[in-house]
Amino acid sequence: MIKANLLICIFLILATVLGIFGQDISYFMDKHIMKLSPIYYLTAITYLSIFLYLITILLTYIFNKKNKLKKSILDLYWLVILGFSLFISFWSLFVLAMWWG
Repeated sequence: MIKANLLICIFLILATVLGIFGQDISYFMDKHIMKLSPIYYLTAITYLSIFLYLITILLTYIFNKKNKLKKSILDLYWLVILGFSLFISFWSLFVLAMWWG
């Protein structure tokens, strides 16, 4: 049960960080990793963030079916996943759309 909780929390935190700080990460990668337009980095980071949220939803569903999550924790996860993921994903897509013009 601890592994399931840890895995879900790691994916949630990583997806949230990528969704919120995607612009800064793309500028950092453009400056320090490889000279590529930051818009391409932001596109990849945005899609990765949304993909991680989708994986988190899938993992929560699977762990629930296998009875690896308590009911009280499961309700909290669904609230956080659906609340944060929808808001942050829409915000990330909005920022990406503004960058693409």
